[in-house]
Amino acid sequence: MLFYTSQLKDFNIAATDGELGKIKDLYVDEQNWSIRYVSLDTRKWLPGKRVLLSPSSFDRTNKKEQTLEVKYDKQTVRNSPDVSENSQLSRETKQRLDEYYGWGPNLSDPVMFGGGQIATINLIQPPESYTTTPIPDPDETEQDLRSEDEVVGFRVHANDGKLGQVADFIYDDKHWEILYIVVESRDSTLNPKYYAYSTNKIESADWHEGDLYMKEPLTILEKEKLYKDKEDIIGSLSV
Repeated sequence: MLFYTSQLKDFNIAATDGELGKIKDLYVDEQNWSIRYVSLDTRKWLPGKRVLLSPSSFDRTNKKEQTLEVKYDKQTVRNSPDVSENSQLSRETKQRLDEYYGWGPNLSDPVMFGGGQIATINLIQPPESYTTTPIPDPDETEQDLRSEDEVVGFRVHANDGKLGQVADFIYDDKHWEILYIVVESRDSTLNPKYYAYSTNKIESADWHEGDLYMKEPLTILEKEKLYKDKEDIIGSLSV
């Protein structure tokens, strides 16, 4: 099923024994646009701790109840490795998370979700607690992971001119892959208008300057269906 990433942030995240919080941000692989990790806002339940989960942690998305169900209990999540508040994820942090939850490190495995294989740990007996001392980030960081929150608002360019800016993303909750970027048209003023483009049409990105570059010219990209309401896009794509 298709969802907007902005919509996902409104869902409640439910452990097997209670609510964990809401999704604060997503970390996306810049090479294939798969969602590798989600960052949770757990301030009401677990203040002062940054929690990251792989999509392989999720059992299902309950659209009616606006809930994302997690395979772990709250104690398992509470005892997970501490993660620095630095927006860049270090390789050491990623490795410790993978080892703690049992997420597979081989990201080339075709049966994997974004962050690793489906966890095979014993969920009845939670893993031993890690030290409460935050893990220091070494100099080497996971440069291939990008914050979805930071990319919203990026300028989007055809290969011969400006097209608009990123307004949202659309992902598939089966494979946790971003399939489309939602672009607010450059012609939007008082009445926003939107295009939806496959991520396969993206040529490159300048992550520091905030620019995405498409493979095609304006004359082709602007022939795509134009939506007056962003909420109409998924319904049209799902037909």
